[in-house]
Amino acid sequence: MLFALCALIHSSSAAISSFSYVPLGSNPTLYQPGLEPIMHLDQHTFYDTVFRQNHAFVVEFYADWCGHCRAFAPYYRDFAYYVKEWNPIVTVAAINCADSFNAQVCSENGITYYPILKYFPRTARSPSQAQNLETKHSAEEIREAVMRMVANEYSVAKYPDWPNFSHIIVDAHSTYGHLWEGIPESANYLAIIFEVYDGIGARFMLDLVSRSNVLGARRALSNSPLVQMLRILQFPTVALFKRDHQQALYMEMYGNRQILYSNSTYSDLDRVILNDAHDSQALQTLRSTTMPPLMTTTQISIVDCNIYPDSCRQLYFVSETDMLKAMRMALYDEVIRTPGYVKGENFTALADFITLLSNHFPVLSFSNDARSRRTISTVLRNSERARMIFAHLREYLEQRRDDNLVSVDDYKRQFENVERVFASPFPVSSSWQHCKGTTPVFRGYTCGLWTTFHALTVHAYIDTIKENGIDALKPLKAIQSWVRSFFGCEDCKNHFMNMTTKMFPMTERRVRYPHDMMTYLWRAHNIVNNRLHGDPTEDPQFLKMQFPPPFLCPICHSGGQFSRRQVSFRRKILTQISKV
Repeated sequence: MLFALCALIHSSSAAISSFSYVPLGSNPTLYQPGLEPIMHLDQHTFYDTVFRQNHAFVVEFYADWCGHCRAFAPYYRDFAYYVKEWNPIVTVAAINCADSFNAQVCSENGITYYPILKYFPRTARSPSQAQNLETKHSAEEIREAVMRMVANEYSVAKYPDWPNFSHIIVDAHSTYGHLWEGIPESANYLAIIFEVYDGIGARFMLDLVSRSNVLGARRALSNSPLVQMLRILQFPTVALFKRDHQQALYMEMYGNRQILYSNSTYSDLDRVILNDAHDSQALQTLRSTTMPPLMTTTQISIVDCNIYPDSCRQLYFVSETDMLKAMRMALYDEVIRTPGYVKGENFTALADFITLLSNHFPVLSFSNDARSRRTISTVLRNSERARMIFAHLREYLEQRRDDNLVSVDDYKRQFENVERVFASPFPVSSSWQHCKGTTPVFRGYTCGLWTTFHALTVHAYIDTIKENGIDALKPLKAIQSWVRSFFGCEDCKNHFMNMTTKMFPMTERRVRYPHDMMTYLWRAHNIVNNRLHGDPTEDPQFLKMQFPPPFLCPICHSGGQFSRRQVSFRRKILTQISKV
């Protein structure tokens, strides 16, 4: 009932998307509208597009900042090209859940991490009817999974305008006309694939569905009497027939040559039909389905840091804007994605992280005066107001410690109210500064997040250095717990937790002294950089190198070991903060 009401509200202003549709919202997309066979959805178009059309959908729910989403994107793109001919049956689509414009639709679809891939059957009229798919790094495996879902849906629904996925059954009473059952009358050609088991035939039929007005497709098993009649000895084999002509025009093994996102069988069938047909409409249909995919390239200007170290040094700084943007996303966007209540260890994680922010989020920027050789501090006004918000949220959560839970809706209202009281210090509409990627799909939120984590450990060290009995693990554990409970990139979170619990455990043995809270996170980050170096998600200007690189701190490199100079450099760079 609730969803029906929501759908009614959405329908008053919703619209149907298309492959050329440019989604509303402010965030960049991982795919190019109009240039790739992936339909973009948003809050405005999702409901009418997915739930009010007569075909199935595969939808990726992603976040443009999510490293795993960026790594998955090439495979999803390849999958979309593989199945672009399936569009009359199933459409490939995507929606960016990191864009606040789409927050409601992503919440209603139960998206709690990224990326999530869902199959919406043709008859789906609500999010609950979707089926999850694995986000495998294999376009072929995704294609096979979707093919099985389409075939299973047909086995139940038997849609008359879908291909007849049933295997041909031939008996003593069968005629040549029986082979053409379910084939549109406009189609003068029929391709039959003979397979050993229920496998590749469904994919073959889906690959040909966009040609259905000219070329029908069916499948038969290897034990069919037709096999003996046609003297087929190898499988899978494809035979092409013409209406009212019982002799095969073509008969070859299926897919003996791979051609980009297709294979030789389809081009062979097109060639035979084009040579045989005299119908201009048939020719046009076939030609329109064999167009190669559109490919685009973007020219990126990169500064070589080995040749121009001074230019590169200017790219590396700590930005107040980046940290405030990241914390707003971390405490608002990430948290309110939680369904219903933040409770148990998730509540504790949120309360501890906000406490860390309220105590140690940097509100001063330090610089050296060359003349007086004195350190000058500058107040970061926006950060100062943000820290007041953190303090209010800390008190708000402390009042609920006994219950160990808070309603997500109540938390959301509290955050928005306090944000208004302190004049919205988070520059949500501003561009990333140091964390701005070479293109919009690089860096951004995750860069701002790591920057803030590092700044928190440095400022926690500075703020507590004169105290006795410091728990150096406490700030790190607060960061770790927030990542475990709220970080939306599922694969990234799993890597982080594996690193901090197994590969490079966050324990008292490694974090024994106050300065260890700084050096531990730097070591951990360099482990991540080493793992991701050369990864497709790596920004070509900001390579995943061991930090600090020589062009930033030449004197820091002494046998690859952490030195006092490295610690001093890290303190310096993380306390000289560029103001909003």
